[in-house]
Amino acid sequence: MTKLTRRDWLKGTTAVAGGLVLAKAAQAQSVTMEGYVPTPENPIRMSSNENPYGVNRAARNAMNKSYDVAHKYGNSGQRELMELIAGRENISTQNMMITAGSSEILHTLALITGLEGGSILAPNPTFDNNFMKYADRMGINKIRVPVDENMAIDLDAMRKAMTDDVRIIYIVNPNNPTPTILHADELSDFCKEMSKKCYVFVDEAYYEYVDDPNYKTMIPLAVETDNMIVTRTASKIHGFAGVRIGFGFGTTAMLQKIKDKLTGSVSTVSVHGALASYKDTDYQDFVIRKNKESLAILYKLFDKHNLRYIKSNTNFTYFETGMEAKEFGDRMRKYGIQVGRPFEPFTKWCRISTAKPEDMEYFVEVYEKEFT
Repeated sequence: MTKLTRRDWLKGTTAVAGGLVLAKAAQAQSVTMEGYVPTPENPIRMSSNENPYGVNRAARNAMNKSYDVAHKYGNSGQRELMELIAGRENISTQNMMITAGSSEILHTLALITGLEGGSILAPNPTFDNNFMKYADRMGINKIRVPVDENMAIDLDAMRKAMTDDVRIIYIVNPNNPTPTILHADELSDFCKEMSKKCYVFVDEAYYEYVDDPNYKTMIPLAVETDNMIVTRTASKIHGFAGVRIGFGFGTTAMLQKIKDKLTGSVSTVSVHGALASYKDTDYQDFVIRKNKESLAILYKLFDKHNLRYIKSNTNFTYFETGMEAKEFGDRMRKYGIQVGRPFEPFTKWCRISTAKPEDMEYFVEVYEKEFT
């Protein structure tokens, strides 16, 4: 078997896939893994805002141990997990719910909107794979409001776009694919005002990555405001994208409305893993530190080549490619790098998820070889 390095691949070495040393099942997809070579078939994933370090060791051990009770109905760890999260947010456990990923809540809110009738009001672009796509399948009308000149969500424009038909307002904060945040006071005022007219849904999937003093969670407001819901997820900083744990926060009445329509349940294994992961703050600090290192590598590249980009409050950033994002993605894929899909209307911008710093250095090498 021919052993190639990533530098061999970067130089344009021609070899059949069978002659490459590949990471089995593409589990790591990082140049830090011995024997791994990025290829078009087995790329480094910089496309889905995943945690490249995966589920931490404490969570893995807890999940393995949980199989001792996983054969029983019920979930012995769920109460403890709720108490842990509620305590950190200084709220009652009655004001929160646990689901199999925040997608469960997103889909249920779309279902409620469809059953009750009315439209969705949302910024454009924003994350649309769950709530918005599910709404599409239900035939729900959507009113999309362009972001402002800084690619931030424009709350004043959303106020102006409001109609009597709007049943729910969808806000992702920080936003995705534009990793911008909303000022806490402005968003709070907006939520208070609009929740008197319709549901207000705030998705805080990237909450843990934000260090901007102007940003604050809307959970304290949601638990005392009718028609409002805030979601969080373990999929990002905890690496639980395939494990599935999400949280919803709101009044007991709002949460009950969602619970009445839920059809799924949370696994014992996921709950025990989440409980261990949320307690492991050292791991979370490590992920945040490494994320900043990876972002700094990208910023240096963008500044060097005078590329427009958005300073990030998440584990991804957004930059102007100067070409259609699909073409950019296809050319990066040749070197074994998978980047984000196009988001209309900014089809010449690309979302880059932060992989490990060593992988981001490889991204820089590829970019400068292919585009400069």
